[in-house]
Parts: sequence; C-alpha cells; structure tokens
Amino acid sequence: MTLISTFELLLKPQLPRFVTDKIPALSAITRTILQGYFLTISNISKDQVTLSLVATTRTSDFNSTSIRTFLDSTGSDKDVLESDFKNDGDIQTSTFTFSIDGNDTGLFILQPNILDDKLLADSNFELRGYAEISISPKSTSKQAQLLIIPEHRGTFFTTDQPKGDQSEVGELAYALPISGGNALFEL
Repeated sequence: MTLISTFELLLKPQLPRFVTDKIPALSAITRTILQGYFLTISNISKDQVTLSLVATTRTSDFNSTSIRTFLDSTGSDKDVLESDFKNDGDIQTSTFTFSIDGNDTGLFILQPNILDDKLLADSNFELRGYAEISISPKSTSKQAQLLIIPEHRGTFFTTDQPKGDQSEVGELAYALPISGGNALFEL
C-alpha cells in the first residue's frame, strides 16, 4: 500500500451546537457543511488497471452505511460496487476496488451518506483518517503510473431556506498535501 493523504468527512454545523445553544444569536450565521474527500486519479499507463483504495479511521462507532462512494470517469457518478469493511476494535478499514482505463482519468468521491435521512437530520457526522492505494490482486496489469490529486470539497447550506433561495449556499475546495510530495505514483 502507498500512502496518499489524510481526509476529513463532515456533515455538521460550522459552529458546534453547544456554542449556538449558549449564544442563540450565533445560530443566524451558522450553516451546515457537507464535506467529502475527492481523488482525481489519472492512469497514464496504456493498460487498464484495477486499484484498491483503503481508507483507515480510528473510531469506535463507525457504521459503513454512514459513507457513500462514487467513481466518475464518464460523468455518470456511479457507485463503487466493490467494497470491504473491516473493524479491528477502534480501527476501521474500508477498501474500495475499481478500475480505470489506460490513459483515462477518474474522480473517486468519498463523502457522508446524505441519502440517510437520520444522518442528514442529525447533521452531527465527522470522520477523519488516511487513504492508501495499491494495485488490486484482481488487476490484470501488475504495474501502473498514476497521477493522483487529493482534495476536500464542501458545500455550506441551511435546511430552513425557502425553496429556490440559494443565498445561504457556499462552497469550498482545497488541495491536500500528498504523502511524499509527488502527485506521480508508480505502483
């Protein structure tokens, strides 16, 4: 496994609830953030490669249904079909397996599962960890050169705004430091 970067998934208010409970006037300026981990992965090799991406976290109450993953190389945002979740005490690993064609680029997205009504209503989710990548044993290609750019992207929103009013929506995106400092990964 080759280390890529750290990540932080969020679905929670900008200001902690204990702050807005104590100072209700601050509720008017806080919004909820949905933040995900995005990896742009370019396979600069000529052959298709099947990759295993492992997200490791340290949490005792992690539920694999709290996250959702996508792989988009064609604009279709399809779910990553193969995943494996393992829990070893407080250490949780989630392994995602997917293929990227030669000379193609895909966008891997890991984010809180906003399709979970309870998770969205509670809006009190945060998960931090680190990501690693390797060539899957299922891959016919046993080596690859990949360009990988990790970033966080987030959307700020309020749940009580009138339909069509997007004045409270905001976005952020920022690149993350890459382990080893080089976007070229040779696996």
